[in-house]
Amino acid sequence: MEQVSWPNVAIGMFISMLCMHFMGKFLNFEEIRNVNFYRLATYPIWLLGRIFTDALYMIKMILTSSKWGVTTYTLHVENEALRNILADSITLTPGSVFLEREGDNITLLCIDGIGKTGYPTAEAGLNSIQRMLKKAQINETSQGKGRE
Repeated sequence: MEQVSWPNVAIGMFISMLCMHFMGKFLNFEEIRNVNFYRLATYPIWLLGRIFTDALYMIKMILTSSKWGVTTYTLHVENEALRNILADSITLTPGSVFLEREGDNITLLCIDGIGKTGYPTAEAGLNSIQRMLKKAQINETSQGKGRE
């Protein structure tokens, strides 16, 4: 349609809700069953802010002396779908790039200041993303009691 009107928006929302209902009813998505997506509603906005903040840090790293390297961290997010979102989010934020994931370990290509031991900025970024994603994780033990 060439214009946006309230009836078009309402019909679009209704059709979207109907499609989501039928997808949830007839398609079995086991890996996202333990994710509360309502708790991820603000995540894209938060991530966008994080990207801009890290971009300013990257400008500082480019203009000053910096080092790069490969490092491995342990993941604390248990759900596979959230781990995929984490890997994509890490790559979106400047200063670290997802390379590999084996089990609970994630390998990143990082950049940081020369005077720092290791890559604390990349670790802090990874931990903040994990904290945001863990809010959407539904524990296996609480699933029997109902969704959180």
